[in-house]
Amino acid sequence: MRALIERQLYRPAVVLPLLVLMRLMVTLDFNLMQVTFVVVMKGSQYMFQAVFRHRHDQADRSDARKPQVHAMHDKTCHC
Repeated sequence: MRALIERQLYRPAVVLPLLVLMRLMVTLDFNLMQVTFVVVMKGSQYMFQAVFRHRHDQADRSDARKPQVHAMHDKTCHC
């Protein structure tokens, strides 16, 4: 049983979020309403960043495909 617990729980992907949550709860004196609010706000912040990072990456790819046009004579630049 001990080996099972060590294999399943002693992973950074499991332990680190639990430690962060525990630290947050101790900081907020175990007020579940405040903890829920902070978790929801952090989650929405991460989602917001992920969506705009994805859009920014798509914009970079679409800009790379457009040909450059010379400012003086509106012809494609082959520099």
